[in-house]
Amino acid sequence: MLFVQWLPTVDTKLNIWTTAAIIVASIGLYNIARGWWRNTLGKRGFFVRNFRKLAPHVRHEYVKGLFGEPAWQYKRSLQEHTIAVETGDPGFVEKEFTVRTWPLGRMAYLTTWCTEDDEVEIYGITTRSRIFRPVVRIGTDHVVRLGKSRLSSLPAPDPDVEGLALWAVGAQRYSYSESHYFGSPGGYRTWVVGVSDAGLPAMAPVHLGANPQECDDPAEIERYRAQARINSVLIAGSGALRLDSILPSGVGPEFGRVMLIEPEYGLRARLIRFRWLIHVATSRLREPRAFRE
Repeated sequence: MLFVQWLPTVDTKLNIWTTAAIIVASIGLYNIARGWWRNTLGKRGFFVRNFRKLAPHVRHEYVKGLFGEPAWQYKRSLQEHTIAVETGDPGFVEKEFTVRTWPLGRMAYLTTWCTEDDEVEIYGITTRSRIFRPVVRIGTDHVVRLGKSRLSSLPAPDPDVEGLALWAVGAQRYSYSESHYFGSPGGYRTWVVGVSDAGLPAMAPVHLGANPQECDDPAEIERYRAQARINSVLIAGSGALRLDSILPSGVGPEFGRVMLIEPEYGLRARLIRFRWLIHVATSRLREPRAFRE
């Protein structure tokens, strides 16, 4: 009995309320962390996993099941190689495709080109964020990381097989693309990599001229390939499509459409603009002096 009398008293009310406060605070922190994860790194992994499930000739309904409803949908013609039955002469025929584009949050754009039977013939992805840099396999022997790998990380396209590199520089729009084809080891697919003005980072090929016909110095192309980072990859299935009829702008989404969604205001807009100004200034400082001249 004497031992029981000397036991310290415990304030159970204080312990209960303290424990309850800790539990509530822990739940709140968990919900905040879960929301941040789902909107950033977790969402990035979700987009990358679903993109790797795509392949040429899958159904549009299959893509919609992975990414939901597209934000944009429009028609566009694409040329296809053909041979005249009467004469046997090669030629081209116009085919109409349905182009659909998904904004993957603030991280990327997904684009598909579907036939009249809603079969995906071409699909591509364009990164627009520093935290979305997925690894994409090009053929069987090459991989690139969007937003990080440079064009020179891939071999220069063979003019006799894939054709020349294409680019276009206008008053407001610009783009660059080059095709890579590996025959049977690559499943007879064609990979188009390049720089879209709708993605990030996007280095304009201004020193190459307005188009390939105005480029007099091939060394400028190699210099650009060594500096520009790949932000877009377009994958086409085996077929007779003439991809250069939609390139170079087709390597990414149509900027005139996607630029109208998700306008930025307030502090976020100022931070994005300030970061962009720093990026431009840093890029200019890193350029060789001869290249700037």
